[in-house]
Amino acid sequence: MNSFNSQYTMDHLFLREGTDYTKIPLTDIHYIQADGNYAYIQTNDKRFAVKRSLSTIAEELESTDFVRASRGLLVNFSQVNRISFADGVIELNDHQLKMGKAYHADIKSRMPRL
Repeated sequence: MNSFNSQYTMDHLFLREGTDYTKIPLTDIHYIQADGNYAYIQTNDKRFAVKRSLSTIAEELESTDFVRASRGLLVNFSQVNRISFADGVIELNDHQLKMGKAYHADIKSRMPRL
């Protein structure tokens, strides 16, 4: 582990668009979805393809805002509007995404509720 990472808190990523890299704050990422050898990072207005596994991305993201919602889905919990355990759905803005039952307990543990 290099000393740069240990002294630095990650609050953004640089995502590749063609030959350029765009700085994306982690707070702008809604979810990251696995698809074969790629992961797709969905932001407010763009979708970025990254040739990385979801588990590798989850390990590298130091933010506690990201939670696994299914085997192939990592969601930014700060972007979640509604959760239905009965329907197995997690809603982020205009996206409704399926949750895996195995991940319900972890999601519930992150929910401050009355």
